[in-house]
This record gives sequence, structure tokens and C-alpha cells, in this order.
Amino acid sequence: NRIVILIIGANGFFGNQLQKFFLKKKIIFFPTDISLNGESYLDIRNLDSVKEIIKKNDIKIVINCSCEPATSKSKKKLWNTNVNGNQNLIKACLEFNIKKYIYISTSAIWVKNYKTPVEENEKYHPIENYGKSKVQAEIDIKNSKLKNWTIFRVPMIVSRERLGILSLLFDLIHSNKKIPLLGTGENILQFIHAEDLSYYIYLSLNKDEKSIYNVGSEEKISLKALIEKLIILSSSKSKVILIKDIGITMILNILNKLNLSPLNIYHLNMLKYSLTMNSSKIHKNYRFKPIFKTSDMILEAFFNYKKNLGKNNINTEITNPVKPGILKLIKLIF
Repeated sequence: NRIVILIIGANGFFGNQLQKFFLKKKIIFFPTDISLNGESYLDIRNLDSVKEIIKKNDIKIVINCSCEPATSKSKKKLWNTNVNGNQNLIKACLEFNIKKYIYISTSAIWVKNYKTPVEENEKYHPIENYGKSKVQAEIDIKNSKLKNWTIFRVPMIVSRERLGILSLLFDLIHSNKKIPLLGTGENILQFIHAEDLSYYIYLSLNKDEKSIYNVGSEEKISLKALIEKLIILSSSKSKVILIKDIGITMILNILNKLNLSPLNIYHLNMLKYSLTMNSSKIHKNYRFKPIFKTSDMILEAFFNYKKNLGKNNINTEITNPVKPGILKLIKLIF
């Protein structure tokens, strides 16, 4: 019996990576996105359109990679896509007796300084609308009558094409400039490679469960150590300089609201706070550990940036360099 998988958000950064992975594995899928044309166009905010696509293509598994991103300043847009869109998908999955619903969540549901890796049952602590919308989406899935669902909570997803906010750092290293860090730079980070996450989703297709998993690289590294490793391995003359955060976060957040800086409160706290996730639950249940180290995936993205001067053949918000805005001054000051 032919199983057709619906990928929602297929034209976004991760949806693109997942398609490549499924093609390699010869998995049958139907890609949809609000930015695609013809039969692949889908706006999940429209329940009738969702139902029509599921029925017409005989969909059996739904993977929701779509979201209004963390950089969005519109609470309404975030809620309409990340919450209402998700609710529409749940309704359609129930109506058509979908075999499985897979949802990509985020570590932005926890934004504060965590001394130890967070477990799946850690209390939610979002601080901005993106994180809050993802929390609501998770709650709606958990409270639904869906018989088989998996939620993957992920930190920043990285592949060679990843740029976005990283382009600011890559540009400074490539230009041999000093790199200012707020605080001590000792906050611990962890990312996940698109390939590892795709493999987890692939393994999940045949799992019958109602489960939430934290998914992150095995390597947990401080921001300072990560940047210094990048500087050494790229033979850059850059140096890290530490700056006391005397109201700088607050000022940058105001500048972000005025569209003068690309860094919002979530990014700024990620640059100061430790957040890593304990992934032992998925290691045990899926018998697989991520292959890529946090530092190696950032290095891969940096060398791709250097080789292509910040241009990618995938055109998404995350694969394009961000506009530095007022942060251009960093290159002049430092």
C-alpha cells in the first residue's frame, strides 16, 4: 500500500533539506508551501485547502515544517500560521484518519539561563511571540484526539546553506574584524544538523507513538569556544572581545523593533544564555545519535559562505544573509 507523505513548508530552509533527504531514501512525498505555485500551493490557514490537498493526494502522513519565523514582528501572523494553521492540520488529520502527524517545534519554548540540559518535561518558558506560538501548537497537539504524533524540539537547524543571523558572525571573521560578545561568552550552545534531524523524521515514519523529543547535537560548546574554534580553523585574524551588558540587550531590542537591527530579544538572549537539551530519550527509543558536531556544522556553513560570498541556490530567509542594519557599525568601531 503506497504511503504518500505531505511536507508542509517544503520550500523553507528545513523543508528543502528534508525533500533532498527523502529523494535519496526514495520516499514518496508531496511538497507544499505558501510560496509554491500550482498544485503545491498551500496556505494552512485555510482549512478547506488543507482538506482538499490531503484528499486529492491520498495523504497518509503529515509533516509540518512550516512556521512564521522568530524574526516576524507580527503577533497576528505568528498566531495565524503557527497556531491556527496547526489547528487546521490537526482537524484535517482527524477527519481523514491520517496515520501520523509530525511537528517540528523549537527550543525557543525555553528562554532563560539553564545550568543543566533541559528534559522533555521542563516547564515552558517562552519570552516572545514566536516561542509562545510554538508552545500553544504543542499544547494543541497533546490535547488533540490524534492517535499517532511526534513532536521534535530542535535548537538552531544548520546545514552548509545556513546563513540568516550567522552571516553577521561569518562576515566579521571573513573580514578579520574583532567580534564583540555580551557577557563572558561562556554560555553553552547546541545545534542540530538538518541531515540528523531528517534521519530522525525518517525513523519516526514507522513509529506508533504520542511522543515529544528533544533533539540536539552531542557536542555542547560555549559561544566563545565555538567562535574561537571557527577563527582558528578558518585562519582568520579576528579576536573575541568581551563587553559588559550594561543595557545593550535592551537598546538592541528597541532598535530591532524600529527595524534598525536584525537581532530580536530571542537572538539576544541566545547570545547570553546557556540552553542545551538532554536527548537521551530519543537516543534510547530511536537507537540513533546525531552524527554532526555543533562546531563542525558551523564550520561547514562558514566555508560555504566564504566560497559563495554569502549566496545560496536556496532562497529563504534563513539561507540568505541578514541585513546588518545598525550592526554595520561593529566593523567600523572594532
